[in-house]
Amino acid sequence: MSTDETLTAIYNAFEPNIPANRVYYADCKEARGGSDLVKKMIRRLNNAKNENLRYLFTGHLGCGKSSELRHLFSEIEKKTTFFPIYIDFEEYLDIQDTTLEDIFLGMFTEIASHCKGKFEFKFKKESYTIFKKIVEFFGDFSVKGEVGLPFDIAKLNIEKLRQNPNLRQQIREAIQSNEKKSLLSELNLFIQEVELQLAQNTEFTRLVIIADSLEKIKRFEKEEGELISQKKLFIDRVEQMTGIVTNVIYTVPLSLYRSHYGTQLPQLYGNNVFVLPMVKVHRRGKFDEPFEIGKQELIAIIEKRLNHKETTIEKVFETDALDYLLKYCGGHIRSLVRFIQEASISVDELPIDFRAARESVKEEVRGFAASVREEYWDKLAKLELSSSQQIENGDDDYSKMLESLAILEYMNGEETETDDDVWYAVNPAIRLTIKFQDAVKRLQAAE
Repeated sequence: MSTDETLTAIYNAFEPNIPANRVYYADCKEARGGSDLVKKMIRRLNNAKNENLRYLFTGHLGCGKSSELRHLFSEIEKKTTFFPIYIDFEEYLDIQDTTLEDIFLGMFTEIASHCKGKFEFKFKKESYTIFKKIVEFFGDFSVKGEVGLPFDIAKLNIEKLRQNPNLRQQIREAIQSNEKKSLLSELNLFIQEVELQLAQNTEFTRLVIIADSLEKIKRFEKEEGELISQKKLFIDRVEQMTGIVTNVIYTVPLSLYRSHYGTQLPQLYGNNVFVLPMVKVHRRGKFDEPFEIGKQELIAIIEKRLNHKETTIEKVFETDALDYLLKYCGGHIRSLVRFIQEASISVDELPIDFRAARESVKEEVRGFAASVREEYWDKLAKLELSSSQQIENGDDDYSKMLESLAILEYMNGEETETDDDVWYAVNPAIRLTIKFQDAVKRLQAAE
């Protein structure tokens, strides 16, 4: 390939908004505290037998949750008798206007979509009065008697509701007008029928629903305030969320789990919350002391994407440029991928040099410099100078900074002598802002 073709290939390989597929996936558990989501999840499923497992999964936006869940989907499919259903709820939900009906309708549709073309299941439409009413909004329900999946309704139609608030409201009202049945009851009937036919006609026994992107919901059931909306969905509506009669994995917001509501979640859902922290690239409280295992795991991610583009990491990056990108991404995978993509359009020739690497991070620095609230700078400086690298419990400011990635969460795992191995650090891009540096100097002078 020519240089221009190689740079174009690199640009497309490092698309930050698309989760890693099977080819690009790299295991980073050794720098994430050593906990293995796939192993734990598969063991829980196998041990639970006929129990309905509810499992919560959290982490920073962009830390690799979707990539891990897609990898989990693949491993469940290969190594168990469970039939996994992966749902990216960003395809179904308006995150500023979400209800339980929207979530259950997405599950209904995605289960049907996963099964269609693989199994010749048949269901009596008379059992699904609410879903029939929904389908009639699209004018598709014309089949009598037994119907195949997905009830003659295209997945695309349900996805369109995300962009059509008027139709969405009409469908919600139609669902809520049925006083005898709920959409959840029909969803559960559907799940039971699917699982029965799976067991009778295939090698699969039960479903596992992987409900991704629910942590991105900003406004639930008209509630004002993001944390209040999250609490209402995952805590106040726990009876409905745990009322689904099969195995479900939900993504929950890290800010909710690290808030004063967080300790309720394991009690309500019956399992510990699995936290996916940042990939640790420096040691606790020592930003200039690299954690080599973490660096190598990030390099493995880069190499996975480059190996299919007929080039190598040595040809693509100068050493100081690569080190800079690894250090200033803070172990946040989406940021690393975005920085590399940006750097690839800042050069005319390979390898990517230090100037291009620095330029790719600079926009992140500018963004934080302009968006961090003035009252946060001193709190960020306090964390920076803390020997324990801990944040104050119950302080909503820290929850908001976790959500905005101003503060990143790490986990030491077996590399620590204490059980309290979670710690926090200021996003490396913030370290480069003048306001943060001034806040650190003020705090040091006052001590």
